[in-house]
Amino acid sequence: MKPQAAATPPSSDQELIALAAELRVTMSRLARRTRAANGGLTPSQLSALVTLDECGSLRLHELAGREGVAAPTTSRSVDELVRRELVERRADPSDARSAFISLTDRGRAVVGQAADERTTLLAASLAELDANEVAAIKAAIPALRSLSGRRRDIAR
Repeated sequence: MKPQAAATPPSSDQELIALAAELRVTMSRLARRTRAANGGLTPSQLSALVTLDECGSLRLHELAGREGVAAPTTSRSVDELVRRELVERRADPSDARSAFISLTDRGRAVVGQAADERTTLLAASLAELDANEVAAIKAAIPALRSLSGRRRDIAR
């Protein structure tokens, strides 16, 4: 690895756009590498399980909103997850037309296993880097965490 110059903030919109493009491509490649550890689920199914793990029981339309997809799409995913006994539907006592979707113990185990496998894959990749590269990634974590916490409406 070549030595890096001292970090200086981009000085123009064009530099920010170039940085954003490089970051997008790099993060997409990294995500693709870790996506292999999915517990035999599609990315959208695993994402729904993770959302339920983080948020607890949700109504179908709430899960769809958090996932950024249409309710019918989420309904099909939930049907498959129910079939696999990874989630369950419970009637909403205040609205007979609605149901809560929640993780089963089996679903929670799949989420944990997928997270462990992805962490192991990333750790193995980090082990292939030199100490300076690992230190640079470690130093970038707070900024990446800040970036990932900012929400913007993006045109689809």
